[in-house]
Amino acid sequence: MIRLSAQQKVQRLLRVFTRGGGPGERTRSFEDFPVEVQGQLLELARLREGELPVLACVLEEARWVLLTTSRVVIRRAEGVQEVDWGELKNATTDDLHVNAALASGTRGKLALNRLKLVRHEGEAVELELEAGPPFFGMWNALKAVASPDSPNWMQ
Repeated sequence: MIRLSAQQKVQRLLRVFTRGGGPGERTRSFEDFPVEVQGQLLELARLREGELPVLACVLEEARWVLLTTSRVVIRRAEGVQEVDWGELKNATTDDLHVNAALASGTRGKLALNRLKLVRHEGEAVELELEAGPPFFGMWNALKAVASPDSPNWMQ
């Protein structure tokens, strides 16, 4: 069984993100955000010992998603929610959202901006993300974490 360090997980997930879509105006590597934004995210995310931030999508000050080396932290107006990697069964889209995006015109699937994180017990947590390539990059990173076929390094 291969166990990667937190830093090695960061590098792998960044590669998955870049290959699957890539950065955008509001979604990128945590390290590529201004120091002030990093501080705001870290204040509410309260990283655990040994945990590192990887990717973030900051739509507004009170609406963001942070992927770390052990969980997904979601900030909405109603507060902060988190989902540990071990709880994730899947990262997927809602069929109605996909159909609406495809019917929306020229942007098609590039208009997708909502993902569902499905927990093993069946609960789904919806995320709003930046549309376009950043959406697909984040989706691929979350799929890598959530996949039942994830390599051992993900755990």
